[in-house]
Amino acid sequence: MNQTIEQLYQEIGSSALALADSLAGRLLVYAEVQKGVISSDIFYINTDGAVRYRFCPKQMKDLVYSFWEQWKSEPGNREWLVMSYVIDGGKFSMDLTYPDQVNDEEELSDRRPRAITKYFGDMKVDYSKPK
Repeated sequence: MNQTIEQLYQEIGSSALALADSLAGRLLVYAEVQKGVISSDIFYINTDGAVRYRFCPKQMKDLVYSFWEQWKSEPGNREWLVMSYVIDGGKFSMDLTYPDQVNDEEELSDRRPRAITKYFGDMKVDYSKPK
């Protein structure tokens, strides 16, 4: 990774951690990006043992979009469609899914639940607004 990509990678993680109230386990930033369009959400295990859902604010979406732009402009990198950015036990990892790895007949609403299951198993997701 070049320095700009590395910095954005770190900023995404720091921003996600700042948004996760009562974090007590794994955190997932799930994003789908295409030119001019982004969907980005945060899922994490809180101290109640539940998976909490949060919309990513504009600043976080801007970081993810900038990461996408920088990534694809780097020689040797391919343009990805889906990013699963995981923080678990202080360790950061990222899985990228490329357009040719995605079923064209599926929507975000099909792919995101599979990602949640992949990273959180059968845990129920709490979609309520924080108090």
